[in-house]
Amino acid sequence: MPETNDHLNDQVLESAKNGTSLKLADATDFDWDQAGFVTSGTPAKDIEEAFGEPLTKESRYTASPALFVFLKDGKVTKAVRIVPDAFSGADARKKYGRDVVLTPPEGKKGFLNWRE
Repeated sequence: MPETNDHLNDQVLESAKNGTSLKLADATDFDWDQAGFVTSGTPAKDIEEAFGEPLTKESRYTASPALFVFLKDGKVTKAVRIVPDAFSGADARKKYGRDVVLTPPEGKKGFLNWRE
């Protein structure tokens, strides 16, 4: 089910590289009401526990540094491979609403926190 989305990936990369915030809803052109992510190496059973589906045929997700998971009405609608390795595992496997903003730590570039 994971797919690529060049526009979203480019927006995330630009935000991480420049140390700027990105409202996730502004970087997507599809309908969703919750989103979250997992990092590379996350066991499929942990992904399924967090989002209701394993989203990988392997025992662990390894296709990219991060996988953004989008849900609508509690069901996974999209899973997007994200290339930038800019996310903390502490923010992973949680569900965030449409107001979530990917925000760099103060004065830093290359890293983004998920904040509502």
